[in-house]
Amino acid sequence: MTASGKQRARAPRIRKPADVARRRLRPQGMRTRDAIVRTARALLLECGGLEFTLRAIAQRAGITVSNLQYYFPTRLAVLRAVLEPVIDGYMRDLRGTVDGGAAPRATLDALVVRALHDARDLENAALWCHFLALVAIDDPSAPLLDEWHGALSHEMAVLVGAVNPAFSYPESLEIAILIIAIVDGVTVRTGTGMRACASPDALDASFLAAVDGLLRGTLRAGPRALVTLS
Repeated sequence: MTASGKQRARAPRIRKPADVARRRLRPQGMRTRDAIVRTARALLLECGGLEFTLRAIAQRAGITVSNLQYYFPTRLAVLRAVLEPVIDGYMRDLRGTVDGGAAPRATLDALVVRALHDARDLENAALWCHFLALVAIDDPSAPLLDEWHGALSHEMAVLVGAVNPAFSYPESLEIAILIIAIVDGVTVRTGTGMRACASPDALDASFLAAVDGLLRGTLRAGPRALVTLS
């Protein structure tokens, strides 16, 4: 089932990266840009958001701040480049499913399992936690989180609506936000070191069962039950 024109028209737009356009970069320039991104990622993981500055990134990369700003004018531009590959991967999978006619339920299940796997990856989880901490203290970074969550929630909602056509778009969006919030919670738990669990497999099974209940409408959302899947 494909997304309706009405749903697709509501999709939040993810802005293009604020770094220099890749089309203008020669191979050496691309290598420099990619090296900066790798350096910035390592710095964020090791030092957190407080030391994630253009000066610190340039110093670690062995270049001047002005040279760094040719590729990334602002700290936010670097931050976007560090984190966007993961977000873009989910967006490609979601849009490819909805627009390409793939089986919605099978694809959504696979995405949820992938999200749980990514949430338990220590490096990815730590990176996301550092990003959230930076958002809390750096106002320019906050819209980036809103932008990504908004776009992911919309695309997930369209997929949820394809799984259970009885849901209205607001109901599908509510379910999508809940699923993403739970995955975010698992990611933060992992990234902050709270990994001890009597049975991680049982926790995953409970989460997948909750997702199934949300999709079928057998779990309550708000003051009323959602429409059940026949």
